[in-house]
Amino acid sequence: MSFSSNLNHYGMVHMASVSDVLLDTSFTPPCQRMGAMVAFRSFQEFTRNINDVLSCFSDSPPPSPMFPDGGNPVLYGEEDNKSVQEEPVHILNVAIKTDSDIDDDGLAAIFREFTQSKKSLLFEHGIRRLTFLVAQKDFRKQINCEVDQRFHREFPKFFTFRARDKFEEDRIYRHLEPALAFQLELNRMRNFALTAIPCANHKMHLYLGAARVEVGTEVTDYRFFVRAIIRHSDLVTKEASFEYLHNEAERLLLEAMDELEVAFNNTTVRTDCNHIFLNFVPTVIMDPSKIEESVRSMVMRYGSRLWKLRVLQAELKINIRLTPTGKQIPIRLFLTNESGYYLDISLYKEVTDSRTGQIMFQAYGDKQGPLHGMLINTPYVTKDLLQSKRFQAQSLGTTYVYDFPEMFRQSLKKLWHSSQSFAHLPKVPLPSELLTFTELVLDAQGQLVQMNRLPGGNEIGMVAWRMTLRTPEYPMGREIIVISNDITHKIGSFGPQEDVLFLRASEMARESGIPRIYIAANSGARIGLAEEIRHMFHVAWQDPADPYKGFKYLYLTPQDYKKVSALNSVHCEHVEDEGESRYKITDIIGKEEGLGVENLRGSGMIAGESSLAYEKIITMNLVTCRAIGIGAYLVRLGQRTIQVDNSHIILTGAGALNKVLGREVYTSNNQLGGIQIMHNNGVTHSTVCDDFEGVFTLLQWLSYMPKCNSSPVPILHTKDSIDRPVEFVPTKAPYDPRWMLAGRPSQTPKGSWQSGFFDLGSFMEIMQPWAQSVVVGRARLGGIPTGVVAVETRSVELSIPADPANLDSEAKIIQQAGQVWFPDSAFKTAQAIKDLNREGLPLIVFANWRGFSGGMKDMYDQVLKFGAYIVDGLREYKQPVLVYIPPQAELRGGSWVVIDPTINPRHMEMYADKDSRGGVLEPEGTVEIKFRKKDLVKTMRRIDPIYTALAERLGTPELSPADRKELETKLKDREEFLLPIYHQVAVQFADLHDTPGRMQEKGVITDILEWQTSRQFFYWRLRRLLLEDTVQRKIQAANSELTDGQIQAMLRRWFVEAEGTVKAYLWDNNEEVVGWLERQLAEEEGARSVIDENIKYIRRDHLLKQIRSLVQANPEVAMDSIVHMTQHISPTQRAEVVRILSTMETSAPS
Repeated sequence: MSFSSNLNHYGMVHMASVSDVLLDTSFTPPCQRMGAMVAFRSFQEFTRNINDVLSCFSDSPPPSPMFPDGGNPVLYGEEDNKSVQEEPVHILNVAIKTDSDIDDDGLAAIFREFTQSKKSLLFEHGIRRLTFLVAQKDFRKQINCEVDQRFHREFPKFFTFRARDKFEEDRIYRHLEPALAFQLELNRMRNFALTAIPCANHKMHLYLGAARVEVGTEVTDYRFFVRAIIRHSDLVTKEASFEYLHNEAERLLLEAMDELEVAFNNTTVRTDCNHIFLNFVPTVIMDPSKIEESVRSMVMRYGSRLWKLRVLQAELKINIRLTPTGKQIPIRLFLTNESGYYLDISLYKEVTDSRTGQIMFQAYGDKQGPLHGMLINTPYVTKDLLQSKRFQAQSLGTTYVYDFPEMFRQSLKKLWHSSQSFAHLPKVPLPSELLTFTELVLDAQGQLVQMNRLPGGNEIGMVAWRMTLRTPEYPMGREIIVISNDITHKIGSFGPQEDVLFLRASEMARESGIPRIYIAANSGARIGLAEEIRHMFHVAWQDPADPYKGFKYLYLTPQDYKKVSALNSVHCEHVEDEGESRYKITDIIGKEEGLGVENLRGSGMIAGESSLAYEKIITMNLVTCRAIGIGAYLVRLGQRTIQVDNSHIILTGAGALNKVLGREVYTSNNQLGGIQIMHNNGVTHSTVCDDFEGVFTLLQWLSYMPKCNSSPVPILHTKDSIDRPVEFVPTKAPYDPRWMLAGRPSQTPKGSWQSGFFDLGSFMEIMQPWAQSVVVGRARLGGIPTGVVAVETRSVELSIPADPANLDSEAKIIQQAGQVWFPDSAFKTAQAIKDLNREGLPLIVFANWRGFSGGMKDMYDQVLKFGAYIVDGLREYKQPVLVYIPPQAELRGGSWVVIDPTINPRHMEMYADKDSRGGVLEPEGTVEIKFRKKDLVKTMRRIDPIYTALAERLGTPELSPADRKELETKLKDREEFLLPIYHQVAVQFADLHDTPGRMQEKGVITDILEWQTSRQFFYWRLRRLLLEDTVQRKIQAANSELTDGQIQAMLRRWFVEAEGTVKAYLWDNNEEVVGWLERQLAEEEGARSVIDENIKYIRRDHLLKQIRSLVQANPEVAMDSIVHMTQHISPTQRAEVVRILSTMETSAPS
């Protein structure tokens, strides 16, 4: 090239240009084109020499480049109407040094003026692209001239002008070396109109993309693209490669997020699906799977910040070698997190298609990602309907409804992983097998049909699925019904169609006896107006000239009435007024269904269905975003509720309440129904940070519950040995009852954990902040799921918030003593018993109550009513209830009454620890009433020799008054001296009436237990009771007239018959009976079950008895019934009947 210059002279170390067309892989063989790089001390020097520079292109062969057939000259989405042969192809790069302080726009204006003036000259010489590189001092830094020149040079600036734009500046390429566009893959953003955003960090290239749409259509898809190139020499060891890649990627990710955060906060449009692209130029030596692990951990570390910046996609381009001498493999790593809870990572390698010669993505490893088989220049797709709805839902703070099934799948993976630490599980199913589901859709007749349709295909704001989950407790699968609002459809409001779908799906759950889960994200009953009337009604004013005098009525003109009369959307009266014919509106019906009261009727219908479903099956709720009006009632009627932190459960919005109150009282809906309200009052059982954790918690709760109404509880093979002792021992001093249930960190250096009563890690508390003097939840004992009620022994604080609507109210904190039932804790106990009973779980109550709080305030707050609810709950309980008074605990007065086993003798049993106590009153109270001072004095006289002697001497008649007075004084002193110790004696005497020994002697408890071995005892007892319940249900199905006592006697008799009289004593050994019952219930081929045989005879006898009684009660049908029955038996059996009848005739007396 004739014009060249030493660029180092201008502080420039490197200058390069890469042919645009050569970069496009569709060009084979490359076309013949030229590129020039020139440098000048000033722009004026370049303008003077422009003709000489362009003369280099004048004789370049050939004049018309020859493109191969099928070649595509369009690069990066460049379009041109000219033919291929007419398109300019040459490149000119011009480097210019300037010491003047001109800003970017000023420089761009100078260059534009030049290119426009020389446009025809540039076209004539076939210049395709002209790029100016400007080396300029940084005038913002006042640095001493003696300082090295490097420190006050600016980063080179680039200005690119293209022939296709008639040599206007290509703004996207400003300050970007055009050759870098290939490495930044800007062509992949061709579906977006890009705006370059200035960055403080020169390594980062940030663009705001607006999706290209048809003219006149509003752009709704805006997103940021952050792109960076990492340059470094090739790395020669695996260790250096991993270290460099890990550190550099993390640093770049942080820098990209910083730039994005600045842009995010300074843009006027809402961006979504933001994208980060990092291109690592150096070749590294490592296994791609290691890259995936490292990137996953890094992204999870910054997950919340990336989500806040709406970065949903990231891409990593890197060249790897598996070994130092191995072949270089170009690898792509794609990360997507569109749903907000699942990070999907896909690995690809770049391969050339032998047929077309184009480079495409090929899946690396087993997983085949969505880009497999697609060209590497495939553009980023703009947001589709699904992504728009997803963004809409996520903006409201919830998950898009069709993302929930995948959320259940990912939660199942997490559940299997977490369960492996405490239970022996079968092999984990494949992700595709973990969850299968079909959507439940209403047909034209309003009936449910099961179908699979694409996400987003719903036409109403309610979606339901029937799901089969393969869970650790049911590896072969369990079914559930999931119903969810779609908040993107009419803000999730309830209309008639939504109500019917909810009703039908809930009915299906009830009919199948399977759990029903409701995911609430709604806005209550739908409010509507007749739009067809809104745009045509008129007003009859009292005085048309003065509207403030009021109006008489609303009316339609005859023409408008004729239009809508056939729709039955309005009722009118014909009137003649003001000299014209009018149709006065009396009722607006509306042509659309779901404008008013019909929505309320539908709401009442599904409220009734939810109440019934709670009674019949397991119902659970997840509140995400909001539940308003009927949505709030459905949540409460389903009872077991999980609430996401940023959601609210309300009846009326804060704005509407403020309007009613006439002033700004409430600042937000969260103030009315956020977790600080609903978790503290027991409506919400548990809170979670996000939807994913909410679904995971739902699955955790489900893991304790039977798969359907008729199933037994699911028993896991736990790793926590049932024979281990219970290490934490309850003390007389107050302690946290959760330590007793779940264990606690060891207080001594020897052990790391003091085990509790239940299996390690299995206790899950519910309703924790409400009524804290009682602890309730679910746990496992040897793998058996159980409900738990325990007592807080420490004092707790009850916080009552002030009501902002009442200026006189103020927040209060009330102290509540431990071991006492208050109105709220009695209600909590009753509520938990009610819920656990409907879940089919056995219940263990750790009883440690001194009684009910009976003060005036508590009596007013209905402590008596809630205490009675406890009795109601236990009386209705259909599974084993084991009441246990643990060490140092006591059960007294009314608190004993409401949990005594005689409430439900069929299912309840009570046990006491050897160090526990039970009685009407505490010993101190008993002494106060039954061992008063006069009784103490009598005891002293009987036991204390000194007191006895003094009393006897005092009784001597010949004593002088002085001696008598002296003796009386001594006696009184002795009495005062002995009273405290004799009071303690009396307390001990009263306490000995409350011992477990007396309880057992009186038959009020079943047995006395040792705390350390209680876990083992209760495990075998519970197993036995559950198995006996199973057998009892079978026997009662055969003969419903048998009593519980008769069935127990039968079981004992069958056990003795099967095991022999010698082993009859083993009937009292729970472990032995469990083994026998399990053998009897196991369906082994050829094995004869004593229980099944006996049940068969019981059923036969019962049926015969029923037939006999029916015939005896209705003798007139006897003959007909015999004829009818003989018609339905085989000829052989008929012959046998004839023979028996003839025998009866001959043997009958004459």
